Amino acid sequence: MFKIDQMIGCCWPNALEPRGEGTFEKEAFAAWWERNQSKLTNLPADLCEQWIFRHWTNSPFTFLPLDSLAVERNRWEGDFLLKSIYRAFGGELSVQFDYDTFQGKGGDDRLQTAKALDSGTWDYPMVLLSTPAGVMDLDGPHPNVRYVIVEGHQRHRYLNALHALGKPPTGPHEVLILSSQNTIAAASSTGP
Repeated sequence: MFKIDQMIGCCWPNALEPRGEGTFEKEAFAAWWERNQSKLTNLPADLCEQWIFRHWTNSPFTFLPLDSLAVERNRWEGDFLLKSIYRAFGGELSVQFDYDTFQGKGGDDRLQTAKALDSGTWDYPMVLLSTPAGVMDLDGPHPNVRYVIVEGHQRHRYLNALHALGKPPTGPHEVLILSSQNTIAAASSTGP
């Protein structure tokens, strides 16, 4: 079982930190990618932009060594996605509150997540971590969890609200599934 509640500390190379991180002068993704693409050849640009560059060390998954990650791109229907993924972080879901928050007044003031999903699917793939042996977190063991949200908690929140309110987007929805030596080792250590 993969213990995400005990994973602390960032193992990402400091050299990857975006220039101006944490300021209003943070560099553009294009400049960051030009400088770092050769160090991240195993990862696609859209994953790097949305997860590493955008969130930097604010992600609770910075303990995953970037150089050992493998990525698989899939397209899943909304119902399947909602049944298959686990939120280890990101708080409780509240259908009406989440819907209202993303919708705003229902016009151009809608959040980007709502604009994208209201058009059929999201604009960036959700990032998931494959956990073949389940996970252990602060809520206890979850032996049947096979995918944990790494990045895309807001997209998950709004997708869940749309489905619960009978307004599912057409989909399918693109997901990027990370495989890590950490999760593979956890699966191997649990035995048959």
